[in-house]
Amino acid sequence: MDDLAHRKFTGRFCNAHPDKVTAAAIEAALKQAESALTHGRLLSPSEAMAIALGHGRGKETLFSIARTVAWDTGGDQDDILSYLGERYPNYA
Repeated sequence: MDDLAHRKFTGRFCNAHPDKVTAAAIEAALKQAESALTHGRLLSPSEAMAIALGHGRGKETLFSIARTVAWDTGGDQDDILSYLGERYPNYA
């Protein structure tokens, strides 16, 4: 249980000490989320649902960032999403 941490965002247990690939992916995702927030492109889940019919092109959600970074890096998507949700709870 020492290697797992309960994540308030998901209610799940995620690796408290992610491997190097996932740790690097988490940092990349956090930077991408910060950029999206700074440039007004980060959507909350309710905003994403409201514009799901194509009006949100060019915008991001924490899930879309986690998914893309995980695909690009091989990092664990669930861990990445958990860290993003903790950093940006209003967008979780």
